[in-house]
Amino acid sequence: MTLNDFLEAVAEKLVGLWSDRHVFVNEIPKDSDGNFFVGMIEASQEKKLDRRRRRTVQFEVLYFLASKDNMKFNEWAETMFDEFESLSVREKTEVVDGVETDVRRTIRLTNISARKDDDQRAFQFLFDADFYFVITPEVIPTMYYLDQNNTIRSEVIT
Repeated sequence: MTLNDFLEAVAEKLVGLWSDRHVFVNEIPKDSDGNFFVGMIEASQEKKLDRRRRRTVQFEVLYFLASKDNMKFNEWAETMFDEFESLSVREKTEVVDGVETDVRRTIRLTNISARKDDDQRAFQFLFDADFYFVITPEVIPTMYYLDQNNTIRSEVIT
């Protein structure tokens, strides 16, 4: 699961909610009113026990105003709060019987907030995604040539 997988999951969810709007992830084009921008604000990773890690990623969704109607902001914020409690993110791709399928993981979102910018040109929706994962261990060579003999040793302790 990469940071780009998160951005794609957010974009998919936004397009599912508002199919008539575009979602930008690289740069904001001119005349983007009525469309979205998805960006990562901050990411951190913390080492836990052994190979376990905790990653926290903060995202923002900007909705560029088509109008400065306060009721539209309230409606948009309610929809975002309702729909962005969790996020289904692609974790990996598996091949089963020659067919590739995506394995998805549901991530609970925290620190959710919505606000208008100072110039009232965009609505901003912020949230954090916290998740734990385990790093795959290095491949250890197997012990093919270990000689074994099935004898029992007994020793007398004096």
